[in-house]
Amino acid sequence: MQAYIWAVCGAVIISALAAILMPEGKIGKFINGILKLFCLSVMIAPLFALFEKFTGEPPAGDGSDSAGAELDDDFIEYMFGKRAQEEADSLEELLEEEFAIGVSAEILWDYAEYAYNVTNVNIKIENFGMYGNDEHIIIIAQVESRTQELIPDAEVNVYE
Repeated sequence: MQAYIWAVCGAVIISALAAILMPEGKIGKFINGILKLFCLSVMIAPLFALFEKFTGEPPAGDGSDSAGAELDDDFIEYMFGKRAQEEADSLEELLEEEFAIGVSAEILWDYAEYAYNVTNVNIKIENFGMYGNDEHIIIIAQVESRTQELIPDAEVNVYE
């Protein structure tokens, strides 16, 4: 408030000094009108800050832009958990369709610097379907290699 009062006083003093030094005539009246507009703009400057509060737009340069915003770790963890579950469901569907077996998939993940990283993929074969006694070992290897192709950065574990 004190800065506002000093600004108004300074504008009025500058306008008064300029009015004293100005010549009479059309140019003097024109400059006097501009000085009055200058004083008026200094007086109503706080109203612009008030309007910015009502519109919800932050004033420029106060550091409240989106780059400095805090991220919600709980929400990010929830969304990455949903993503892992969706990937596990789609992996189950793909493997059941491709190999004609019943599987249950679990994707283990972590996040570092707000990036989703799959660490482990655990696949449990629940039903070998039409495959015989010795063929199930081959199917385990095929499921493991196919899953490694789909998710290359993860450690894949396939078990019965």
